[in-house]
Amino acid sequence: MKTKLLLLLVLAGLTGAPLAFAQTDVTPTPAVFPSAQATPTQQMQGMDSTPDSMKQMAEMCQKMMRNEEAAMPYIIGASVLFCVLLFIALVLFIILEILWIKYWRRILRDKSFKSPQ
Repeated sequence: MKTKLLLLLVLAGLTGAPLAFAQTDVTPTPAVFPSAQATPTQQMQGMDSTPDSMKQMAEMCQKMMRNEEAAMPYIIGASVLFCVLLFIALVLFIILEILWIKYWRRILRDKSFKSPQ
């Protein structure tokens, strides 16, 4: 029982470790943003189309957020259902292990009292 619990903890730690290392902080280089190096007159010329594109970007982000918010109850429900099923499976494995221990204890006890033939 203790070895199974230890194995479960080790496996949980090993699966969570890559997620912790996957998050890295990457700073953008100045070459990525050429408008930051442009002269003020070039920036002023590009300002004409900026409000329209910013408005479109904001509308697209709001639409995506509404879709994510609409899907959130389903995601939470599926997560809760998965956790409940996982808990039930764990309880059944514990019950099965207890039954196996009782079964093998009875078999070994019966064999030890019988005399060899």
